Amino acid sequence: MAYKCRTKGVQVHATGLLPQGDTKMQRVTLRLPEQQLKMIDMLVEYGEFPSASEAIRTAIRDLIDQRSEKLVGRMKLFEKAQEQTKNIDTFLRLKEEQ
Repeated sequence: MAYKCRTKGVQVHATGLLPQGDTKMQRVTLRLPEQQLKMIDMLVEYGEFPSASEAIRTAIRDLIDQRSEKLVGRMKLFEKAQEQTKNIDTFLRLKEEQ
């Protein structure tokens, strides 16, 4: 899919940058240091992204991709701890019943 960059009038091919399917976008307000915003504007101006929003969405997706494996590992540890806690609770309950 191609997007027209407003500032330079160039076509940007952004394969895979948009969410797949019927994803409803939500508006988020955030504050950025001026220098970061200028860098994002430069990325848009030179055709790296069709908009500042798309640049920020890409950065967020990259962050999620980088950290998701670590998060999944933590979730598995948490689930394992919960299961062990249930086993201990069951053991203690059965011990009290004897």
